[in-house]
Parts: sequence; C-alpha cells; structure tokens
Amino acid sequence: MKTKVNEISIKYQGNFKMKQAPKITSSNSAVELLFESWDKDRIGLQECFKVMLLNNSNKVKGIFKVSTGGIAGTLVDVRILFAVILKSLTTSIILAHYVK
Repeated sequence: MKTKVNEISIKYQGNFKMKQAPKITSSNSAVELLFESWDKDRIGLQECFKVMLLNNSNKVKGIFKVSTGGIAGTLVDVRILFAVILKSLTTSIILAHYVK
C-alpha cells in the first residue's frame, strides 16, 4: 500500500542572488531591514510576528511573516515557525514582534 503525504514548500519571491543580499552586522541593521518589510498602513493597528532567516555569513535569506493578530496580541504556532526555519536550511534567525 502506498501512502501519500503533503510536502511543505517555501517559496522565495524575488530573483536576487545571495551575494546581493543585505548582511546583518548589528541590531540596528536588522531593525532597519525589518521595519522596511512592515506594512506601514497597519503597523499601528495589528500586532505582527516575523522571522528573519540568515545564512552562516549573516546574509538575509528572507523574511517570513509567521502571524498577524489583533490589537492586543498575536499567536505564534511554533510548529510552523520551526518548519520554515528547518525547511529553508537557515543557520541563524532573528525573531521580531511589533506591537504599538
């Protein structure tokens, strides 16, 4: 009997090469890059949790929005968080949570 299961996939949007990726050198460079990725129209209305995925040279592989909540909170499913981290072969992460 052959059993089928779903495959988890992560889709990278954009077509830049890793040598063009920004390098995180300090907490300030991480904050600046994360702030650019936030929707400025909703930043004061909803809490949001993101993870920045880095390679072993601290170059940014991507930013993944893990969850968006309401005014008072957002729930993070750690199974989804770890699935994204492991599936993308990420060596370092920066977790970001924005609340007004």
